[in-house]
Amino acid sequence: MMKHKPLLLTVVALAFGSAWPISDASAAAQPIFWNALRPADQAKATVPLSGKAVSSPQGETLAWRGEEHPIELTGFVLPIDQEGDLVYEFMLVPWAGACSHMPSPPPNQLVRVVPEKPLHLARMYETVAVMGTLRPGLDQSQFFMIDGVRVLTYGYSINHAQVATVTATTDPDLLSLSPFGILPR
Repeated sequence: MMKHKPLLLTVVALAFGSAWPISDASAAAQPIFWNALRPADQAKATVPLSGKAVSSPQGETLAWRGEEHPIELTGFVLPIDQEGDLVYEFMLVPWAGACSHMPSPPPNQLVRVVPEKPLHLARMYETVAVMGTLRPGLDQSQFFMIDGVRVLTYGYSINHAQVATVTATTDPDLLSLSPFGILPR
């Protein structure tokens, strides 16, 4: 009987471990593009070169309804809560320079992200992939700029997100611009 005890313990441990619930963070995330967050009849938000805001009532229409499945979305980091190079909360935006150097995208193209662990930010507007459960719901958040406080209305949020830096993406809505906001980089 003694020689079968380690085998029995192993089988029990495996059975107990496989019955443990899988968290959203470790489940397979479905990659989505920015166009999944807006209605099909709403045009892609373009980067305005003027001071006009691109937000409109149509930009408040939220299209994503898949809250039960974790997603993966690629975008640029705009820190909201930061200490040194550690970011505790940020906006995920579809183009570099959005909200701080240029007008904001519509609310349905802004995602408030609270990472599972603080993000080490190497540079402003770093490109990242965010994985977690995307929750629709209009809300506001403020962040500090050199010229004062700015309030942003966002349409989605992800809490306890896993965040990874990326170097390339296939999302046609993701735009990477130079710091001058005119020339692609």
